[in-house]
Amino acid sequence: MFTLQKQFDLDVKTASTAKFSPNADYLAIIRDLTILIYSITNSHEITDAVPLTQIITTHTAPISDLVWSPDGQCIATASDDYSIVITHCTYGHLHQLTGHTAPVTSLTYNPRGNLLYSSSMDESIKVWDVLNGTLLKTISAHSESVVSISMSPGDPTILCSGSYDGLIRLFDSQTGHCLKTLTYDKDWKKENDGVIPIVKVEVAYNGKYILVKSLDGVLKIWDCARGDVIRIFDTTSPEAIHKPLLRYSTDCTFFYPNDLAKEPLVISGDEDGLVHCRECNKPGKELQTLQDVGNLHKGSPIMSIDTSSRLNLICVLSMNGACSIWKWQDE
Repeated sequence: MFTLQKQFDLDVKTASTAKFSPNADYLAIIRDLTILIYSITNSHEITDAVPLTQIITTHTAPISDLVWSPDGQCIATASDDYSIVITHCTYGHLHQLTGHTAPVTSLTYNPRGNLLYSSSMDESIKVWDVLNGTLLKTISAHSESVVSISMSPGDPTILCSGSYDGLIRLFDSQTGHCLKTLTYDKDWKKENDGVIPIVKVEVAYNGKYILVKSLDGVLKIWDCARGDVIRIFDTTSPEAIHKPLLRYSTDCTFFYPNDLAKEPLVISGDEDGLVHCRECNKPGKELQTLQDVGNLHKGSPIMSIDTSSRLNLICVLSMNGACSIWKWQDE
């Protein structure tokens, strides 16, 4: 079960993302155009609600995503100003990557850390050489905004993308060729409403499964090889025949307590500020609903959930700037 370790308020109108460093020594949170970096002690707690350091980016519009480099030395940020900024945590600004023609929505490094992948509302995915800041490849990925991309650290050969066109696509990460397109088959299109936008994709550590969240609040786990759905978690009311689309793209993720080789949990936030923890192999089973002391998240959509299997921690950030850190403990 999860127990609350720390909670604090960033005092911002809208917050977007928070991520642990690879070794979970630090936590980076976006506040406006600034990166706040908090230190995590050996006791697995945030030392204080005051950041260790602040990095002012060169972005000129809101930041939508951030990702740590695999060595934990750099942070890449995606922005509505159509650019990506790579910042070294010690030496400062390294590169500003330009080439997208619309807001950049999602980022992921390859495990070696020499390549950075970005997705955008311009319907493309771009591949960047982070050493010299050059564009290597542009992939024409979808017919609508590409809002989420993911690559498994355990199998970096596949890049997964999700789009507002309702499709999930798998690409060869080296060539950029599309290997497979996954759809929702019969329920891919809502009656009289068109397709159901995809808001989040995450490839499992073993590279075999994909966690997908759509804008109707439904979570699905896809088998990459077979190309079919093996688990469905419906987070909306079972009485609702025609499920309305949500207003916000709330986050979800896999969490691997204690061991990356074991069956993960599915962690998902909703628009009401609650975080739901479920077992992958039990679709109807909810282990726990996280609600922080003081209800800081209450009524505010959960925009970011990040995990550290090394320290058994998850970080939850809601749109109103409330941040909470939770620790998994076996019963």
